[in-house]
Amino acid sequence: MAFHFGLKADPLKMGLCCLVSVCLATQTLAQSQASGESTRLTEITVTGNPMGNAEGLQPVQALQSDELWRERQSTLGETLGQLPGVSSSYFGPNASRPVIRGMDGDRIKILNNSVESQDVSSLSNDHAVPHDVLSVERIEVLRGPAAIMYGGSAVGGVVNLIDNRIPTAPMDGISGRTEAGWSSGNKERSASVLLEAGNASYGLHIDAFGRKSDDLSVPDTMACSKSGSASSAKKICNSSNRANGYAIGSSVFWDSGHVGLGVNNYRSDYGTVAEDAVTVGMQSDRYAFDAEVRSTGFFERIRTQWSSTD
Repeated sequence: MAFHFGLKADPLKMGLCCLVSVCLATQTLAQSQASGESTRLTEITVTGNPMGNAEGLQPVQALQSDELWRERQSTLGETLGQLPGVSSSYFGPNASRPVIRGMDGDRIKILNNSVESQDVSSLSNDHAVPHDVLSVERIEVLRGPAAIMYGGSAVGGVVNLIDNRIPTAPMDGISGRTEAGWSSGNKERSASVLLEAGNASYGLHIDAFGRKSDDLSVPDTMACSKSGSASSAKKICNSSNRANGYAIGSSVFWDSGHVGLGVNNYRSDYGTVAEDAVTVGMQSDRYAFDAEVRSTGFFERIRTQWSSTD
């Protein structure tokens, strides 16, 4: 449990004070120059947050709603690759991790709902992140010194994938969405469906997705030694992919908090373009627990999150 104490000041008043100080210093300097005296002003360092919000203290970028839908790609690295300071490790069209300010691997931590993703994508570039952007509602990118609060391996930054697979707020009725996509470059077909239902006391979340693609087409003929494939074709050999997954989560709400459980399943079989004969079969089963209790007494809120990933 952590307790934070701070003094909040009015940003406008702080700005006016700084402005007055600068004006007085300028007037003093002008008078000294007029009299021929040599004056050296003392250096003053002013640190503040003029926006008055927590996010202003650290560089945070987020993709959500329509913007996330427009930027959505088959991998997490490509989806975030258009953000300033973010690129992709791109190990073929099936495995790419975010690169933040030139740092990747163990220097970038991947979170799922603020809890460590617990995957092995940081160990090697051919290991994909076991989360498909079709099932994500919001992606946050955190950079700067504040990322260290998530551990020493987050020195380059943090990418937080947020979904509502464990509902954290009461719902009203039934809602959902469905998406479908097709790409000509590798004949990729993708689809996802999401359904949520609940009331002031209970919440239920169900989602599922599927993605399938062939080898990526290119202008020039390339050699291929993969069994069952043509020896040469205008395609990147062993770049096909098949992935699917589902999630079920439920929560119970009361006036001062909630408790919920969730189960996530992810399966993927994809080729690695560096070696024609190597195919990665990825399987991930994740079980999560989320609980929160709010109070008006000694503490304001206590929240705990637990997850186990196989």
